[in-house]
Amino acid sequence: MILSISSRDGSLALRTLKPNKRKNKVLGGRARSILKQIETHVKDNFENVGKNFAKEARKAQVGERNEEFYGTATKKEANELLDEGIDLFHIPKVKDN
Repeated sequence: MILSISSRDGSLALRTLKPNKRKNKVLGGRARSILKQIETHVKDNFENVGKNFAKEARKAQVGERNEEFYGTATKKEANELLDEGIDLFHIPKVKDN
């Protein structure tokens, strides 16, 4: 899961993107717990815009919508958003043991 975090008005906005296909990564128990808490918080408190993520991120960047959303984007879309100055933060998908 990739999250974009911004704080225009002091509050945090998290958005997710499609994950990188890395396998066999090992996380310590505390890291796993923190990442699961972030994932749960995002799913419970933000709107899932699905594949419209890139479009919605651009709207949020110019103030045309709130920043409380997440969704998926292709690697190309993610790179374009970064090139446009929209920060993205990667949070790996954590599988339950």
